[in-house]
Amino acid sequence: MSLIFPLTLPFLVKNPSQPKYEMDVYRGDLEYPKAPGNKWHKLQHHLIEAQRQNANVIATFGGPFSNHLHAFGATLAQTSFKAVAIVRGELQPKLTPTLLDMVADGVELWPSSRSDYRLGEQSDVAKVINHKYKNVYWVPEGGGGELGALGCRDWAAKICEAYGQYDAWVVSAGTGTTAAGFLANETTPTLHVFSALKGASDQRNEIVEQAHKMAEVDLNSSLSDRLFFHSDCHEGGYAKHTPALLAFLKSFAAENPAIPLDPVYTSKSMFAVLSLMEQGAWPYRRTLFIHTGGLQGWRGYSSASNPFLALERDGES
Repeated sequence: MSLIFPLTLPFLVKNPSQPKYEMDVYRGDLEYPKAPGNKWHKLQHHLIEAQRQNANVIATFGGPFSNHLHAFGATLAQTSFKAVAIVRGELQPKLTPTLLDMVADGVELWPSSRSDYRLGEQSDVAKVINHKYKNVYWVPEGGGGELGALGCRDWAAKICEAYGQYDAWVVSAGTGTTAAGFLANETTPTLHVFSALKGASDQRNEIVEQAHKMAEVDLNSSLSDRLFFHSDCHEGGYAKHTPALLAFLKSFAAENPAIPLDPVYTSKSMFAVLSLMEQGAWPYRRTLFIHTGGLQGWRGYSSASNPFLALERDGES
C-alpha cells in the first residue's frame, strides 16, 4: 500500500492564474497504527540503547493526552521491558482515554506536580523511581534527544528511497527532534519546519546544531541553507485553536476526507502551507507533507470540534 496521498487543492480550480502546485501527504500515521507517525521512529534507538545498558525498566515523561506516552505504552507492551511514565499533573480518579490505553498496555503511571515535572530526571518523583527500580533507562519527553533524532534520520532516508525527490518537505515541530533527524539526512530536500509552540524562534538554531552532530557527511553550511523554520503558525499557542484554524479544518475535512489531521501539529502546519499556496507565495511546485501522526490527540477536545469525526458520523447516518 502506498503511503502517498495526493491533496485536493480547490483554490487552484477557483483561480486558474494561480501557480500550479502539487502537494502529496506522506501518511506516516498509517505506518505503525499503535505508534503512528514519528513516534515509533523516535523510540527505536532508545530501545536499542536500553538493551545495551541491560536496563529492566524504561521510563519517560508526558502529559495526560500525550501522543508520545500513548505510543510509548503501545511499543513497550511488545517488549520485555517494564514501562513507567511520569504524567504531568495530578492523576484524577477518571483517567483520560490516553492514560486508560496506557494502563491497558501495562504502563505504571506516576503523577507529578507541574513544578516537580519541570525538573525531569532530577525531579523528586524520578528519584523515587530510580531508587525503586535501580536500573532505569530514561527516554526524554516526546522521545527526543539525539537517539530520537537518529530514528527520524533513518525514517527520512527510507522516505527518500521509496518515494523519490520533491522540491520541498514540510514537517511539524514540537521538540524539533524529527526536524533535526530529517535535516541530518543528506537526501532530504529543502525542509520547511512549522512549530506548534509559541515563542519558539530560537528552536531553529537547536535543530541545526543537533543535525550537525548526526550528519553522516560533512554538510557544513548547507544544513542551515536547507532549513526554513516557521515560528508564527502556532495559532495562539500549543494545542490552541483560532476561529480561522477551525474554519480551515472544516473545509479541509470536506475536501480531503481521507486525510485526517491531528489537532496540535499537522492541522497548523497544513493551514500555514496552504495559506501560502493560496497567496501564490509558496516557491515550490512539488511538495511532500509529512504526516507525523497524533490523531489520538483529538480525544482531548470535544467531539464537536473534530471535523473528521463529524464526517464519519455523517457517513454513518
